[in-house]
Amino acid sequence: MKPRRILIIGGVAAGTAAAAQARRSSPDAQITLIDKGSDISYSACEMPIYLAGEVSSADKLVRFTPEKFAATYNVEVLTHTEVVSIDTERRKVRITSGPGEKETSIPYDALILATGARAHVPDGLKSASKDVFVLRDLEDARQIAQTLDTQTIHHAVIVGSGYVGLDALESFHRRGIRCTLFASSGHLLKGALDVDMSDLLVSHLGDLGISIRNDRVQSLDVAPDGSIRSVHTASGEQTGCSLVLLATGTRPNTALGEKAGLKLGPAGGFQVDTHLLTSMASIWACGDVVDFTDGVTGQPLHAPLALNAFLSGRVAGQNAARGGTGRPARMKKVVRAAAVAVGGLEVAHTGWSLESAISIGLDAVAVTIQSRSAASLAPNNPLHVRLVAERTSRKLLGAQVIGKEGAVQRANVVTSHLRSGSTVDDLYDMDFIYAPRLSPLHDALLVAARALQKDL
Repeated sequence: MKPRRILIIGGVAAGTAAAAQARRSSPDAQITLIDKGSDISYSACEMPIYLAGEVSSADKLVRFTPEKFAATYNVEVLTHTEVVSIDTERRKVRITSGPGEKETSIPYDALILATGARAHVPDGLKSASKDVFVLRDLEDARQIAQTLDTQTIHHAVIVGSGYVGLDALESFHRRGIRCTLFASSGHLLKGALDVDMSDLLVSHLGDLGISIRNDRVQSLDVAPDGSIRSVHTASGEQTGCSLVLLATGTRPNTALGEKAGLKLGPAGGFQVDTHLLTSMASIWACGDVVDFTDGVTGQPLHAPLALNAFLSGRVAGQNAARGGTGRPARMKKVVRAAAVAVGGLEVAHTGWSLESAISIGLDAVAVTIQSRSAASLAPNNPLHVRLVAERTSRKLLGAQVIGKEGAVQRANVVTSHLRSGSTVDDLYDMDFIYAPRLSPLHDALLVAARALQKDL
């Protein structure tokens, strides 16, 4: 019997996890991983630490070089190679190694799409300026770091108020660069934080001298030499700057699969079953390019998070390698949970905000409380908690936590409750640890749960 030919398009978390798991599942398989860039395995989430100047080289973020990965997992790795098309009938892909290079084909028995997500830049902000950046991959980070290290940046403008924008804001602020962040609705982490929690963060950043502007950047003023001079907003204002980071969102990178006839899901990624098989036989997908199933509502969900990419890569890799034998791996439902460190605060969320829950038709209610991270006689800092629940069932829908310490781990606690379908009463009945220097007698989550019980 010929070895099973497994082809993986895309690296980083999902693609490399798929390749490694495929090799574990099938020692004899012929596995090839293709990536357009030069980096296939690195910690994308640590790029802001590198941009802050706290890591000396981008190489420290690299987990495996292509050569090391190939040797470790016995995988053929093709970098600087683009897949032009997929022939699903003949089970071949057409590839090219650069402009003007002749196209060749590679056959497959199983194909895994780990093509990730791409930066979404509005038409009016697209620019070839050397001072205008996006932050999607390690090469983007290298270019930004080189600019920060070799030029004097007096003022940086960040366009976009999601996690990438706030991560970049933190990195630039740590370097002592004056920053202005434009949030088109004045709302930070919209969809993750409700307005009152966003306002708390905006106020805190303002106290640090960071300007958060409620305005939409519509165009860029670029000098003849390619340097950025200013940004122009919808209100008619002009803001001078020497660097612009565009963090205006991402989109699943589905073009290759769409051209081959793969179906998309309601959230914009590839439609997959619990085994991560797409609508086409012998083609699996994983990572930021797929629609997952939300663990709170059961609805399709686009959740481009590192752990989801890694876990889904392992599922796709195992199922692509099994060849119809053995028990298939299944992708679990996911809870959208994430956090960012900005301005000395931990900002964490899990599940659904009140605004998002109402937008999908849930009868949701929320409370916000302020508590503290430790007992009153011990050193402590404020903790702000917002809990969201469904009114009739009392089922927890989400949480938002902001504080100098303890926010992320408390959000993790709520995440486990969301996954198990717990109610606000289950959270209140939880056995919280009391250790005066570490946590108060009445933990912030317990206080929030009690407040929500009263409201219900």
